[in-house]
Amino acid sequence: MYLARRRTLWTTVAAVLLLGPVVLTVWRADGRPLSVVLTAVGVVALVTLALTIVAPARLRTLTRTFGIDRIIGTHRWLGIVAIAAVLVHLAVAVVRSPKLWNPFTASLSIQWGWWATAAMLSVGLVAAWGRRSGRRYEVWARAHVLLAAAAIVLAGLHVFWLGHLLEDPVLRVVLSALTLGFLAVLFLRWVWRPLFSRDGAYVVYGVRPEGPSTATLVLAPVHLHRGMRFHAGQFVWLRLRRSVLGSEEHPFTIASSAQVTGRLELTVRGSGDFSTTLASLPPGSRVWLDGPHGSFSAAPEAPGLVLVAGGVGITPMMSMLRTLADSDDPRPVHMVVAQRPDEPLFEPELASLARRLDLRITRTSGRRVDAGLLDDVVPGRGRRHLDWFVCGSPSLLTGSLAAIEQLGVPAERIHSEQFGWSGAIPVQGTRRRESAR
Repeated sequence: MYLARRRTLWTTVAAVLLLGPVVLTVWRADGRPLSVVLTAVGVVALVTLALTIVAPARLRTLTRTFGIDRIIGTHRWLGIVAIAAVLVHLAVAVVRSPKLWNPFTASLSIQWGWWATAAMLSVGLVAAWGRRSGRRYEVWARAHVLLAAAAIVLAGLHVFWLGHLLEDPVLRVVLSALTLGFLAVLFLRWVWRPLFSRDGAYVVYGVRPEGPSTATLVLAPVHLHRGMRFHAGQFVWLRLRRSVLGSEEHPFTIASSAQVTGRLELTVRGSGDFSTTLASLPPGSRVWLDGPHGSFSAAPEAPGLVLVAGGVGITPMMSMLRTLADSDDPRPVHMVVAQRPDEPLFEPELASLARRLDLRITRTSGRRVDAGLLDDVVPGRGRRHLDWFVCGSPSLLTGSLAAIEQLGVPAERIHSEQFGWSGAIPVQGTRRRESAR
């Protein structure tokens, strides 16, 4: 219920930020209808572009409220709306004044607008290009960020040089306040956290092997009083050095108990150069974390949990189980594990956790996770009141979510996270979150 209220609050804030400047622009406008439409659509494009940039800026309250997948999906749709609005704005401008069709003979302010349009179209093309598998994430991400930065700067120059909006004192104050808020978010995301914040500084305490290709990175905070507080199931972004754009970073789920703040564990599968480097870091190496993020966490009021994990997707489930055990939680937990037979992760610890918790573990042994299997695991109508969590590859999610729906579980009880590459957060070729999901 608390999470629903937070989602309603932030959705209302986003609607006000998006529609407020547009309504104010129309209300304060004094001109021909076509000019009013031109200005209003331009404001829609500008504000939507700003929200598109703010959405994935890793504001923890947003990622905790909506989850990273929903945030990235909103970011994508806002980007589409921004591009559509700027194209409509351009079309109306040319209809109103055909001479603007040639940017080389137009004024400097119009040229800024043309360049902003080109930058936004380039952002869209790069985003579409990046959704295809096999692309190197670091190159894609930096191109995406730099083009988006160019688009918003050029759009700002276009508005400033034209001066129409800034001539009105009310609009000038409102736009100035929104600009300051926008710059504050960017400063927090791109300057303060990666370069100066002490909260994310950690040192490698050790590396614990979990299987032939999997290891757990044990971290301790450099500043002990700044240990990270998180909810079981959340994740962090990790980088090996401080930098704005020059340092590679990847997201990893926290595997340790949320009851322990002096130590953080990240389970890593060596599926790429970055994860392989992490697994070989010597004790004493420094890393920097940005987090915690995500909403893949169990609510304290849930009467019980059903956890469906595939492969390294068991990582957030281990954080949940360890947290439940450390807090002596009596709630029943049903766990379905689909893993490679040559790498059964956390098998001894799961047996130990089963003795400390009301935990029942079902291993699929190659059987598909379908409605029949889940009906055997959690029989009866009471399963509709449990919270269901699914984490793993795209194929596991597709089958499991369809099966859970067949069992009549309400949508608000179902939570999912995906580690297969789908383009939203393309990491290391074929994985969305390299070891986390």
